[in-house]
Amino acid sequence: MTSAVGRLGRIGLSSYFTLLVLFLYAPLVVLVVFSFEDSYIQALPWAGFTTKWFHTAFANSDLTSALRRSAMIGLLDGLAATALGTMAAVALARRHLFMRPLWTTLLLLPLVVPYIVLAIGMVIVLHQLGYQSSLSAVLVGHIAISLPYSLLVVLPRLRTLDASIVEAARDLGANPSKAFMLVTLPLLAPALVASVIIAFTISFDEFAIASFIAPPGSPTYPVFLYSGTRTPSLEPQVIAIGAIVVALSMVLVLSAEIGRRWADRRLASA
Repeated sequence: MTSAVGRLGRIGLSSYFTLLVLFLYAPLVVLVVFSFEDSYIQALPWAGFTTKWFHTAFANSDLTSALRRSAMIGLLDGLAATALGTMAAVALARRHLFMRPLWTTLLLLPLVVPYIVLAIGMVIVLHQLGYQSSLSAVLVGHIAISLPYSLLVVLPRLRTLDASIVEAARDLGANPSKAFMLVTLPLLAPALVASVIIAFTISFDEFAIASFIAPPGSPTYPVFLYSGTRTPSLEPQVIAIGAIVVALSMVLVLSAEIGRRWADRRLASA
Protein backbone atom coordinates (compact mmCIF):
# COMPACT_ATOMS: atom_id res chain seq x y z
CA MET A 1 0.00 0.00 0.00
CA THR A 2 2.80 2.40 0.94
CA SER A 3 4.72 1.61 -2.25
CA ALA A 4 1.60 2.19 -4.37
CA VAL A 5 1.01 5.56 -2.74
CA GLY A 6 4.66 6.49 -3.26
CA ARG A 7 4.46 5.44 -6.91
CA LEU A 8 1.32 7.54 -7.43
CA GLY A 9 3.02 10.48 -5.72
CA ARG A 10 6.04 10.22 -8.01
CA ILE A 11 3.81 9.97 -11.08
CA GLY A 12 1.77 12.97 -9.97
CA LEU A 13 4.87 15.01 -9.22
CA SER A 14 6.45 14.08 -12.57
CA SER A 15 3.22 14.96 -14.40
CA TYR A 16 2.99 18.30 -12.61
CA PHE A 17 6.62 19.12 -13.44
CA THR A 18 6.11 18.15 -17.10
CA LEU A 19 3.00 20.33 -17.41
CA LEU A 20 4.78 23.21 -15.71
CA VAL A 21 7.71 23.00 -18.13
CA LEU A 22 5.34 22.86 -21.11
CA PHE A 23 3.39 25.85 -19.79
CA LEU A 24 6.56 27.90 -19.30
CA TYR A 25 8.45 27.00 -22.46
CA ALA A 26 5.74 26.34 -25.04
CA PRO A 27 5.31 30.09 -25.77
CA LEU A 28 9.06 30.40 -26.35
CA VAL A 29 9.05 27.46 -28.75
CA VAL A 30 6.07 28.94 -30.63
CA LEU A 31 7.87 32.28 -30.82
CA VAL A 32 10.97 30.72 -32.36
CA VAL A 33 8.93 28.63 -34.79
CA PHE A 34 6.89 31.56 -36.08
CA SER A 35 9.96 33.76 -36.45
CA PHE A 36 10.61 31.76 -39.64
CA GLU A 37 7.03 32.12 -40.93
CA ASP A 38 6.87 33.63 -44.44
CA SER A 39 3.75 35.68 -43.75
CA TYR A 40 2.67 38.81 -41.92
CA ILE A 41 0.05 36.72 -40.13
CA GLN A 42 1.43 34.08 -37.76
CA ALA A 43 -0.90 31.13 -38.19
CA LEU A 44 -0.87 27.48 -39.12
CA PRO A 45 -0.36 26.03 -41.64
CA TRP A 46 2.90 27.72 -42.54
CA ALA A 47 3.00 29.86 -45.65
CA GLY A 48 6.65 28.90 -46.03
CA PHE A 49 10.07 29.01 -44.39
CA THR A 50 12.04 32.25 -44.53
CA THR A 51 14.71 34.23 -42.71
CA LYS A 52 13.75 37.56 -44.27
CA TRP A 53 12.23 38.90 -41.07
CA PHE A 54 15.63 38.74 -39.35
CA HIS A 55 17.19 40.81 -42.16
CA THR A 56 14.25 43.23 -42.09
CA ALA A 57 14.46 43.57 -38.30
CA PHE A 58 18.18 44.39 -38.32
CA ALA A 59 17.57 46.89 -41.12
CA ASN A 60 15.02 48.68 -38.92
CA SER A 61 17.10 51.35 -37.20
CA ASP A 62 14.38 52.17 -34.65
CA LEU A 63 14.17 48.55 -33.54
CA THR A 64 17.91 47.98 -33.32
CA SER A 65 18.41 51.29 -31.50
CA ALA A 66 15.82 50.33 -28.90
CA LEU A 67 17.51 46.94 -28.51
CA ARG A 68 20.96 48.47 -28.04
CA ARG A 69 19.50 51.04 -25.66
CA SER A 70 18.00 48.37 -23.42
CA ALA A 71 21.13 46.22 -23.58
CA MET A 72 23.36 49.12 -22.51
CA ILE A 73 21.02 50.17 -19.69
CA GLY A 74 20.75 46.55 -18.59
CA LEU A 75 24.53 46.10 -18.52
CA LEU A 76 25.09 49.28 -16.53
CA ASP A 77 22.24 48.33 -14.21
CA GLY A 78 23.74 44.87 -13.63
CA LEU A 79 27.14 46.29 -12.72
CA ALA A 80 25.82 49.14 -10.58
CA ALA A 81 23.17 47.11 -8.75
CA THR A 82 25.69 44.34 -8.04
CA ALA A 83 28.26 46.81 -6.71
CA LEU A 84 25.71 48.52 -4.47
CA GLY A 85 24.17 45.21 -3.42
CA THR A 86 27.59 43.87 -2.46
CA MET A 87 28.33 46.91 -0.33
CA ALA A 88 24.93 46.63 1.34
CA ALA A 89 25.47 42.91 1.93
CA VAL A 90 28.83 43.55 3.58
CA ALA A 91 27.23 46.11 5.87
CA LEU A 92 24.29 43.85 6.79
CA ALA A 93 26.61 40.91 7.43
CA ARG A 94 28.41 42.76 10.21
CA ARG A 95 27.92 41.27 13.66
CA HIS A 96 26.95 44.55 15.31
CA LEU A 97 24.85 46.77 13.06
CA PHE A 98 22.64 49.45 14.56
CA MET A 99 18.98 49.15 13.49
CA ARG A 100 19.63 46.20 11.18
CA PRO A 101 15.89 45.39 10.65
CA LEU A 102 15.21 48.97 9.53
CA TRP A 103 18.04 49.01 6.96
CA THR A 104 17.03 45.59 5.67
CA THR A 105 13.42 46.70 5.28
CA LEU A 106 14.38 49.86 3.41
CA LEU A 107 16.68 47.98 1.03
CA LEU A 108 14.09 45.30 0.27
CA LEU A 109 11.13 47.69 0.03
CA PRO A 110 11.16 47.90 -3.82
CA LEU A 111 10.28 44.20 -3.90
CA VAL A 112 6.78 44.87 -2.57
CA VAL A 113 6.09 48.28 -4.12
CA PRO A 114 4.46 48.01 -7.58
CA TYR A 115 6.71 49.29 -10.35
CA ILE A 116 3.95 51.56 -11.64
CA VAL A 117 3.90 53.33 -8.26
CA LEU A 118 7.67 53.75 -8.33
CA ALA A 119 7.45 55.10 -11.88
CA ILE A 120 4.85 57.71 -10.96
CA GLY A 121 6.85 58.69 -7.90
CA MET A 122 10.02 59.12 -9.97
CA VAL A 123 8.18 61.26 -12.52
CA ILE A 124 6.95 63.57 -9.73
CA VAL A 125 10.42 63.79 -8.17
CA LEU A 126 12.05 64.57 -11.53
CA HIS A 127 9.56 67.33 -12.24
CA GLN A 128 10.00 68.80 -8.78
CA LEU A 129 13.78 68.85 -9.22
CA GLY A 130 13.46 70.42 -12.66
CA TYR A 131 14.83 67.45 -14.59
CA GLN A 132 13.36 66.06 -17.78
CA SER A 133 12.75 62.43 -18.64
CA SER A 134 16.00 60.78 -19.67
CA LEU A 135 17.66 57.41 -20.07
CA SER A 136 19.80 58.21 -17.02
CA ALA A 137 16.62 58.43 -14.95
CA VAL A 138 15.52 55.08 -16.38
CA LEU A 139 18.85 53.60 -15.29
CA VAL A 140 18.43 54.99 -11.76
CA GLY A 141 14.96 53.49 -11.55
CA HIS A 142 16.20 50.11 -12.75
CA ILE A 143 19.03 50.15 -10.20
CA ALA A 144 16.48 50.86 -7.46
CA ILE A 145 14.37 47.81 -8.36
CA SER A 146 17.38 45.55 -9.05
CA LEU A 147 19.27 46.31 -5.84
CA PRO A 148 17.08 44.09 -3.59
CA TYR A 149 17.60 41.09 -5.88
CA SER A 150 21.34 41.64 -5.85
CA LEU A 151 21.29 41.86 -2.06
CA LEU A 152 19.29 38.62 -1.77
CA VAL A 153 21.81 36.83 -3.98
CA VAL A 154 25.05 38.16 -2.48
CA LEU A 155 24.13 38.25 1.23
CA PRO A 156 23.45 34.49 1.67
CA ARG A 157 26.70 33.68 -0.12
CA LEU A 158 28.57 36.13 2.09
CA ARG A 159 27.13 34.61 5.26
CA THR A 160 28.24 31.11 4.24
CA LEU A 161 31.90 32.14 3.93
CA ASP A 162 34.25 31.00 6.66
CA ALA A 163 35.26 34.07 8.65
CA SER A 164 38.52 32.38 9.63
CA ILE A 165 39.79 32.73 6.05
CA VAL A 166 39.53 36.51 6.22
CA GLU A 167 41.02 36.51 9.71
CA ALA A 168 43.96 34.48 8.42
CA ALA A 169 44.54 37.06 5.70
CA ARG A 170 44.47 39.81 8.33
CA ASP A 171 46.97 37.88 10.46
CA LEU A 172 49.28 37.65 7.47
CA GLY A 173 49.38 41.43 7.16
CA ALA A 174 46.51 42.31 4.82
CA ASN A 175 44.46 45.36 5.71
CA PRO A 176 40.63 45.12 5.59
CA SER A 177 40.39 46.45 2.03
CA LYS A 178 43.08 44.14 0.70
CA ALA A 179 41.63 41.14 2.51
CA PHE A 180 38.23 41.87 0.97
CA MET A 181 39.62 42.31 -2.56
CA LEU A 182 41.95 39.29 -2.50
CA VAL A 183 39.97 36.84 -0.36
CA THR A 184 36.29 37.70 0.06
CA LEU A 185 35.58 39.04 -3.42
CA PRO A 186 36.90 35.98 -5.32
CA LEU A 187 34.81 33.73 -3.07
CA LEU A 188 31.76 35.84 -3.93
CA ALA A 189 32.38 35.55 -7.68
CA PRO A 190 29.56 33.04 -8.44
CA ALA A 191 27.04 35.17 -6.55
CA LEU A 192 28.29 38.34 -8.26
CA VAL A 193 27.89 36.79 -11.71
CA ALA A 194 24.39 35.61 -10.82
CA SER A 195 23.54 39.07 -9.51
CA VAL A 196 24.68 40.77 -12.72
CA ILE A 197 22.63 38.37 -14.84
CA ILE A 198 19.50 38.79 -12.72
CA ALA A 199 19.78 42.59 -12.65
CA PHE A 200 20.41 42.70 -16.39
CA THR A 201 17.34 40.55 -17.03
CA ILE A 202 15.15 42.70 -14.77
CA SER A 203 16.29 45.89 -16.50
CA PHE A 204 16.04 44.49 -20.02
CA ASP A 205 12.49 43.28 -19.34
CA GLU A 206 11.20 46.27 -17.34
CA PHE A 207 8.36 48.24 -18.94
CA ALA A 208 6.48 50.38 -16.39
CA ILE A 209 9.32 52.67 -15.30
CA ALA A 210 10.74 52.98 -18.83
CA SER A 211 7.35 53.83 -20.31
CA PHE A 212 6.98 56.77 -17.90
CA ILE A 213 10.55 58.09 -17.80
CA ALA A 214 12.15 57.23 -21.16
CA PRO A 215 12.37 60.38 -23.31
CA PRO A 216 10.19 60.64 -26.43
CA GLY A 217 11.88 59.11 -29.45
CA SER A 218 14.22 56.98 -27.32
CA PRO A 219 12.15 54.03 -26.13
CA THR A 220 13.67 50.98 -24.52
CA TYR A 221 13.12 47.60 -26.15
CA PRO A 222 10.05 46.60 -24.04
CA VAL A 223 8.37 49.95 -24.78
CA PHE A 224 9.11 49.59 -28.50
CA LEU A 225 7.97 45.98 -28.34
CA TYR A 226 4.61 46.98 -26.85
CA SER A 227 4.02 49.53 -29.60
CA GLY A 228 5.23 47.08 -32.26
CA THR A 229 2.70 44.42 -31.33
CA ARG A 230 -0.05 46.87 -32.28
CA THR A 231 1.52 47.50 -35.71
CA PRO A 232 0.99 44.52 -38.08
CA SER A 233 3.96 45.41 -40.27
CA LEU A 234 6.31 45.40 -37.25
CA GLU A 235 5.03 42.23 -35.60
CA PRO A 236 7.11 39.72 -37.68
CA GLN A 237 10.25 41.76 -37.01
CA VAL A 238 9.53 41.88 -33.29
CA ILE A 239 9.01 38.11 -33.26
CA ALA A 240 12.32 37.58 -35.08
CA ILE A 241 14.22 39.71 -32.56
CA GLY A 242 12.38 37.91 -29.76
CA ALA A 243 13.65 34.57 -31.08
CA ILE A 244 17.21 35.91 -31.04
CA VAL A 245 16.77 37.18 -27.47
CA VAL A 246 15.52 33.74 -26.41
CA ALA A 247 18.55 32.05 -28.00
CA LEU A 248 20.99 34.50 -26.41
CA SER A 249 19.30 34.06 -23.04
CA MET A 250 19.77 30.30 -23.22
CA VAL A 251 23.44 30.74 -24.13
CA LEU A 252 23.89 33.22 -21.28
CA VAL A 253 22.28 30.94 -18.69
CA LEU A 254 24.24 27.89 -19.85
CA SER A 255 27.50 29.85 -19.83
CA ALA A 256 26.80 31.17 -16.34
CA GLU A 257 26.02 27.66 -15.06
CA ILE A 258 29.19 26.24 -16.61
CA GLY A 259 31.21 29.09 -15.12
CA ARG A 260 29.62 28.59 -11.70
CA ARG A 261 30.43 24.87 -11.66
CA TRP A 262 33.98 25.55 -12.79
CA ALA A 263 34.42 28.13 -10.01
CA ASP A 264 32.96 25.76 -7.40
CA ARG A 265 35.29 22.93 -8.50
CA ARG A 266 38.27 25.25 -8.41
CA LEU A 267 37.28 26.48 -4.95
CA ALA A 268 36.79 22.94 -3.70
CA SER A 269 40.17 21.82 -5.04
CA ALA A 270 41.84 24.85 -3.46
